[in-house]
Amino acid sequence: MQLGWIDFSKEDRQKALDVINLLSEQGAVDELGIGIIRDAFANYFFPGTSTVQTRAKYFLIVPYVLREAVDGKYGKDANRVLRAIDSAEKDCGIRLLEADPKAEGVIGTRVLPKGWVARKPSDIYWNGIRTFGIFCDYGLSIPEYVSLAVKLKEQRSVSWLGNRNDDADENDKDDSDAGDIGNIRFWNLPIYHDDWRDNLTIELTQEEAFYLDKQIQKSTKGSLLEYVLKNHIDLNEYDDFASLTAELSEKVSEKLAYMMKLACNFNNLVYMARVRYNVMLSEGENTYANDEWSRILPDIKHNATVDLDAVFGELQLINPRAKSFLCGIQTAFMASDTHMADELIRKRERSLKGAARAKLSRTKEFDHSKWVGGGMLDYRFSNARRIVNDIYAGEVSADV
Repeated sequence: MQLGWIDFSKEDRQKALDVINLLSEQGAVDELGIGIIRDAFANYFFPGTSTVQTRAKYFLIVPYVLREAVDGKYGKDANRVLRAIDSAEKDCGIRLLEADPKAEGVIGTRVLPKGWVARKPSDIYWNGIRTFGIFCDYGLSIPEYVSLAVKLKEQRSVSWLGNRNDDADENDKDDSDAGDIGNIRFWNLPIYHDDWRDNLTIELTQEEAFYLDKQIQKSTKGSLLEYVLKNHIDLNEYDDFASLTAELSEKVSEKLAYMMKLACNFNNLVYMARVRYNVMLSEGENTYANDEWSRILPDIKHNATVDLDAVFGELQLINPRAKSFLCGIQTAFMASDTHMADELIRKRERSLKGAARAKLSRTKEFDHSKWVGGGMLDYRFSNARRIVNDIYAGEVSADV
């Protein structure tokens, strides 16, 4: 299948890329339309993270690049500045690989130095940079930030020409150091030097690591991510979100423990539906799917006992079709009615994709030995673990 779109603007192009990217993200295949609930839980526990973030260093590389790009050296044309940002991000990728060709998580590894990626680090990390208060938000997209910053820089330059004073240069330097233009503060960054690109590596410096640790804690109060960092929890000790919940549910706040258990209960229900989906898609020929169904069948009623009203209420979600499907399949599993569950799954996929595109309408076209549609929900646990590990490693880097 080929996809295409009419490219009216950079923002439209990015929206299209975001949609396409969802199809290739690990664990993001969503045959039954529960992605909105999965993502809402993930945002609750690990705000500012995403499934395509690779290393914590980008939370600072991107701001360094974006802040420098509007200092006036690229002129007044916002489009030219955006192209300069693209070039600078690519240059950083090349530098990171030159420092360590085997470094994990460097964006663009497979295409650099000749090529570059369609979805840049700034696109991937922008939401997190805003969520963590590294950028002082104002609800701006990157193009909007660039456009506003360029205009403010130009206006202030004109103002200086008409009203210079003895302190102008010093004030200019103060604003630059603070990340401000005029009276608007855009950035909240640790102190760094103009030669930050020299000897650039994917690892955080100790100062950067301490900064990110405190900044994330400050901006994600009440989240699981804040608790992990505040208590220096080693996420490598846990295999998945469920094992983390089992260990921490008696230690975190009552509300957070409740939400973690609710997420695990929801996970159990969804996983049963995904197993049945794979049994159906393979026409009963997928050995793993069959074995999984046999394993969970004795606990089918217990695994279906999730408070769906609480799930939608706590997450403030309004999606009647998704809730109707989940309530229906919950009823089927509680009654141990596999036939009813299968019919609901079949109808759900058709309602989402249409009969012609639904995989269950074309079971002969697929490899019956392969699993489709994701397994247990991760809620970005593995992605958060990568970021947290980078922070911990940076904090001890100068002591090793």
